[in-house]
Amino acid sequence: MRKNFNRHPVLSEKIFFRKEKKIVIVNRAALHKKYGINGIILMLKQDFKLIKKNIKRFIHFNIQNSVHTPGKKYLIIRLYKRGYFNGVSSKRPILDSENVILAKCLSSENNIEYKNIKRKVFKRSLSNTKNVNALKKTILRRYKKTLAHLSDNEKLSLGVATTDLKIIKRF
Repeated sequence: MRKNFNRHPVLSEKIFFRKEKKIVIVNRAALHKKYGINGIILMLKQDFKLIKKNIKRFIHFNIQNSVHTPGKKYLIIRLYKRGYFNGVSSKRPILDSENVILAKCLSSENNIEYKNIKRKVFKRSLSNTKNVNALKKTILRRYKKTLAHLSDNEKLSLGVATTDLKIIKRF
């Protein structure tokens, strides 16, 4: 497994949201201050819809690592249009302003090899990631465009990170 792979372009102070039929630009710092958050967790539409109203807690998976800190709050936002990152250039995603979720990170673990993932983690994962094979498919689907410069084998060699999230509020 590779360590410390940079999978993020430089963060922009601007965040693009789709609001009704328009694209609006929001200042990242203002959004963080308004909701008292430490960051944003982006989810594809097909994953976001699996966070049912009755779910109060779930495990979220990232490729290789995350910056999620226990005790800190995060907004979970559905992607309207994916961004792109090929290791050199990037295009920012457009986020959907409807159905935003505020969550608190209960725990986070980075750089986990697939063979070392404990079964109990899948008990609180979303319904499309209930075993290692399903998780691998999910990771490849999620990072198809944002890590377009890596092969599927390279993506899987990075391992995963888990974030245990408790839902606080839905907007």
